[in-house]
Amino acid sequence: MAAISHGMNVEQVKQLGNTLKQKKQELDQIINTINTALNNTAWEGPDAVAFKTQQWPDHRTHLSQIGAAIEGFGQSALNNASEQESASSR
Repeated sequence: MAAISHGMNVEQVKQLGNTLKQKKQELDQIINTINTALNNTAWEGPDAVAFKTQQWPDHRTHLSQIGAAIEGFGQSALNNASEQESASSR
């Protein structure tokens, strides 16, 4: 019978946490790129107004909320890894 191991690979969980936090930064860059592109797009009329003042701001808000959740998830992984290190060193 194979040995079963339970627990945490602290280094992998730290890497996961850092990756998630990095992805939040990448999402922020995507949001900024879209903002810049939108601001530099020659587009007039009611559809443009709706897109620029209602649709994009709503989507930007959702993307920012997702980014915050991803960052929080990453921090949680880092916290768990730190707690595991502390518990293991006792």
